Amino acid sequence: MKHLMFFFAVILFLSPSAFADEPKKYEQLSDFMRVSKKEGKRQPVSFDTAIVRFADKKKKIEVDLIAAVHIGDKEYYEELNKIFERYDAVLYELVAEKGTKPDKTTVEKKKEKNLLSAFQSGIGESLELDFQLEHINYKAENMVHADLSPSEFANRVADRGDLIQIFYRAIILGMKKGKEGQDEEIKMQGRLLGTLLAANQSLALKRFFAKEMISQMDDSMWVLDGDEGSAIITDRNAAALKTLRKEIRNGKKKIAIFYGGAHLPEFTKSLEKDFKLTPTETTWIVAWDLTADHSARP
Repeated sequence: MKHLMFFFAVILFLSPSAFADEPKKYEQLSDFMRVSKKEGKRQPVSFDTAIVRFADKKKKIEVDLIAAVHIGDKEYYEELNKIFERYDAVLYELVAEKGTKPDKTTVEKKKEKNLLSAFQSGIGESLELDFQLEHINYKAENMVHADLSPSEFANRVADRGDLIQIFYRAIILGMKKGKEGQDEEIKMQGRLLGTLLAANQSLALKRFFAKEMISQMDDSMWVLDGDEGSAIITDRNAAALKTLRKEIRNGKKKIAIFYGGAHLPEFTKSLEKDFKLTPTETTWIVAWDLTADHSARP
């Protein structure tokens, strides 16, 4: 179960109910994802993703990091489509040939050929959530592909030895957890069993996965990216930042980077150090409504 939760977290983070927070430094994935609860209540009400604004007021440049989860409520993606209309350019992730703009037809083909995409879609159905690629309007003129091609990605993974390194770090993390990890896994299994006895199993599962993912996010990030970086995070981020520089040179002033939450801590460091941008505000949007019953949703 512990390994399943890690895999699920990687799949999700590898994307009006908003309000502003005070500016701060962002170094952990938990700064971009949260589970919200009402004051004094234990039951979560939503799983939220952040939009963090970085700005250079002198140059009048704004770059927003928009955290993505790859399965979410349909309303979440509809809200994102409206938000994207505000930008001169929205840089998005997708390991695909340069300039690819997916639509429902290409998504269906991707599911047939790509086990990960099919798995994401299958989990979404079990939780009554929707698949990102089916609802985001990538055909909009301001949507800009900013990722590696499949061949580039495969070469980087091989050169870095990412698969072996991820496996090695997962073993190390498991050893460090020791007895504490075994006890926690038993508790997790008990919580999962409780969801199967709930009247609304899909809603109970959503709450379960949301809370467990938040609790394991930063450990999962170390396994995924390590201390030396990875093709999965570091090299794909570099491709996105190369595109960001190009868009800025072309005169774009209001730009969004729409990437899985796992990428955002490293983006933050680059925006502050290399682009000399300062974080100014954060807004949050609901990715999973953990209160509503979506069983009757069209």
